[in-house]
Amino acid sequence: MWKKPWKLKEGFVIGGGLVIIGLLLQLSVGPVVWSHFAYPVNVFVLIGFLLLVAMAYVLRNKVYAFRFLGTPWASVPALVYAVVLTTIMGLTKQLTDSTGVVAHHSAADVIGISRMLSFWPFVLVYVWMAFILGLTTLHRLLHLHQGWKRLLTRDLPFVLNHLGLLIALLTATLGNADMQRLQMTIANDQPEWRAIDNEGVFHELPLAIQLKKFQIDEYMPKLLLVNHQTGRPLGGGKPEMAQVEATSDGAKTYKPLSLNGWRIKVEQFMDKAQPVMTDDTTYYEPWEQVGATSALLVKAVSDQTGIERSGWLTCGSYMFPFQMLALNDSISLVMADREPQRFISRVEIFTKSKKHVETNILVNKPYSINGWKIYQLNYDTRMGRWSNISILELVRDPWLPFVYTGIIMLLVGALFMFILRDEGRGMKDERLIKEETL
Repeated sequence: MWKKPWKLKEGFVIGGGLVIIGLLLQLSVGPVVWSHFAYPVNVFVLIGFLLLVAMAYVLRNKVYAFRFLGTPWASVPALVYAVVLTTIMGLTKQLTDSTGVVAHHSAADVIGISRMLSFWPFVLVYVWMAFILGLTTLHRLLHLHQGWKRLLTRDLPFVLNHLGLLIALLTATLGNADMQRLQMTIANDQPEWRAIDNEGVFHELPLAIQLKKFQIDEYMPKLLLVNHQTGRPLGGGKPEMAQVEATSDGAKTYKPLSLNGWRIKVEQFMDKAQPVMTDDTTYYEPWEQVGATSALLVKAVSDQTGIERSGWLTCGSYMFPFQMLALNDSISLVMADREPQRFISRVEIFTKSKKHVETNILVNKPYSINGWKIYQLNYDTRMGRWSNISILELVRDPWLPFVYTGIIMLLVGALFMFILRDEGRGMKDERLIKEETL
């Protein structure tokens, strides 16, 4: 071993040495603290890394270890170690925060693989792989072929793939510390410019947001049977439920339902209603005010006994209690809490650059402004559809455009390889293999 030329055996030993060194660092100094790499430290680290790659390339003929890093005998073991550690990360429940690392919580295991992104062996192996990638890419950039055909079929896809991967890898890693993920609670017509991070620290932002209107669109009600003595639904953990559906004739009529031997007819549905109490009964009438509940007038008939029961059902609201319909001595018909279909926050956004925007923010449809992405996150669940606050998530990742650039270069390189695969077939001879190494 260690007799020139080095082969796969030496490559795997180097990788194993990095893993051992990483474990020693993990046990002695603790995990990597990525918050220490926030701007401008990450910029200096990036410049230093690129200068180190350039220096290693210049010295490759004098230092054999640097020359070895440009061969497949080094890149294959690096890739194997990276795949193994990444697989372990995928199979292990990871503890993460907005930056991918839990800063003030210990890992769930003794070694630290539940925080793989701050696990020293993982970090060192990926630095090793990035270093090899940098040397290989620099070598090809400095040895582009003059012939346009070979340039298009071999060099251009190679450079796009390798340089794109290097850019995505470096910027995604070093930019992690600069990413901000904050929560902001906004209320009706009250501008808010402060947001809180996952550690409870408030941040003043260069923009302010105020809520104009919060709206929840809900699915039609679902009905189920419960034992009103125990309060538990029939069927245990997976109770049978029936969803109210309107008929397609355009009239306010609804499809018949069936639940555990009971045929149910929905005679009237009010999306927003209030109870009206008389001496002997309670009925519901439409009410468009805050705190209204949904109400159903139903008739249920037992298939076995023919017993008929009619009455009102409601899921209740923060203002009114729910109401169920007793079918017999042990079973009642209940309306489940209505499930939200979508949340919509109508907001006004003001920025220091004098921008004034009024827009809707929905789940999975964020709004982007001045480098921030604003997501609909939550609301006051106790108030439900009548919530007078909205909880937003604001995310800022200044390095994300560079990551996207690297990914696009990877995709374009793969596309070139697919389109030009026939032209490039057969062109890789022994001389070209030697040129691709340092």
